[in-house]
Amino acid sequence: MGRIRLAIRIFASLGLLLCVSQEAAAQSSKRLVKPSEEKGDSISEARLGLRRPQPRPRGPEIFYCEMPDTSCRTTQDTFPIADLRDLFVFVVWPGVSGQHVQTVEFLLPGGSIYSSKRTRFSIGRASPVAAMAMAPAYKNDVLPVPPAPHLIADANKVHPEGIPTLLMKSRGDSSVLTVLPVGGTYITQRDLSGTWRVRVLLDDRLALESEFTLVPRPPAPAGKAEEKAER
Repeated sequence: MGRIRLAIRIFASLGLLLCVSQEAAAQSSKRLVKPSEEKGDSISEARLGLRRPQPRPRGPEIFYCEMPDTSCRTTQDTFPIADLRDLFVFVVWPGVSGQHVQTVEFLLPGGSIYSSKRTRFSIGRASPVAAMAMAPAYKNDVLPVPPAPHLIADANKVHPEGIPTLLMKSRGDSSVLTVLPVGGTYITQRDLSGTWRVRVLLDDRLALESEFTLVPRPPAPAGKAEEKAER
C-alpha cells in the first residue's frame, strides 16, 4: 500500500507540473502575440495615413471693394455706377513668392478691352538670378528707352499720393491692389453699366477670370425729363 500511495503522489506531482508549464507557455505566447498585433495595427494605420488625400494648394482669389483696404473683403460684385468713385480690385496670391508681374484686364460688357493694368510685385526675398531673369522679359513694358519705371506700377513702392502701397495682406495671404477709376471717367460719361469681365494674368499666364456688375443710374422722373426736353 505504501508503494501504491507513493506512486500516486508522484503521478499527481507530475500532472500538476505539466499543467503549470502549459499555462505558463500559453501566457508567454499571448505576451508575444500582443506586440505583433499592435505592430500590425500601427502598420495598417500608417498605410491608411499614406492613402489619405493631401489638401490641394489654394489658387488665387479676387474680391472687389469700394475702399482701398482688405478689411472690406466680401463676396460683393455689384455696385451702383452713380455712387462708385473707384473700384478697388484685390487679387490674393496664396503660396506665391519671389518677383512677378500681375496683369489685370478690364473687359467691357460688350467684350472689348477697356484697360489693362500691370503691377510688378515682390514677395519675400528674390534671388539676384531671379531678378536678372525677370528684367529682360518685361523690358518692353515701359517706353521710351531708357525705360520709365513709373509707367508700370510697383506694388512694393511707397506711393507719395493716395494709397501707400499696393501689396497688402488679406487673411494672412499676400494680395495686390489694382484701382479702376469710375466716377468722372469715360465709364460714367457713357454710362458703361452692365457685367464687366476681369482677366488676371501672372507673368503673362492666365491665372483667373471674374466678373462684376455696374448697375445703371435709375431713370429720371417724368417731370425732370420734360424740363430737360424743354431746355
